[in-house]
Amino acid sequence: MNQDFLDPNMSRATVYETPEGLRIVVPARRRILIALFLSFWLCGWAFGWIAAFTTLASGSAGSGGLFLIFWLCTWTVGGMFAISFVAWMLAGKEVVTVTSQGIEIARKIGVFQRSRSCKADYITDLRAVDEAPSTSFGRSQPPWILSGFRHGSVKFDYGNLTLGFGLELERGEARKISGLLAERFAYLQSR
Repeated sequence: MNQDFLDPNMSRATVYETPEGLRIVVPARRRILIALFLSFWLCGWAFGWIAAFTTLASGSAGSGGLFLIFWLCTWTVGGMFAISFVAWMLAGKEVVTVTSQGIEIARKIGVFQRSRSCKADYITDLRAVDEAPSTSFGRSQPPWILSGFRHGSVKFDYGNLTLGFGLELERGEARKISGLLAERFAYLQSR
């Protein structure tokens, strides 16, 4: 029998004690093969974008100018989507700050971030959940900064909304984090 057992305490998330409360940092998964493929695809994307833009700017598009404008717009959106996906895989992280006043969820790529703050008075039913079955790139939702705040392995109700965090957490780790938070903050305990 192989004696190299997996470490059962391996964790994606790092929990920090701060003067205000707890800060949980969950880095994005580094999907190297997908990042390499998309980086290679982006080289072709850039070539196509430059060629189309040059044709349009030079006025040599002729009667196909309207189609070329439409194509360039959709091609730009597709490229930005791929760039954000690669950036999330290489430099993305979720930072969740939990204090006695509430929860702030931030999804960051370098200096870019999206965040939501929730007041403790309206937070109920903190729980670990399984996300829906996978549909693309091993996830049911976009696992990066563009995903909505309703996704994640740790969820809670906020008034009439259900919000979540822990996009890259396994269910076991999500259970440990939700248990830690419920122990530490009375407003997160089951009511």
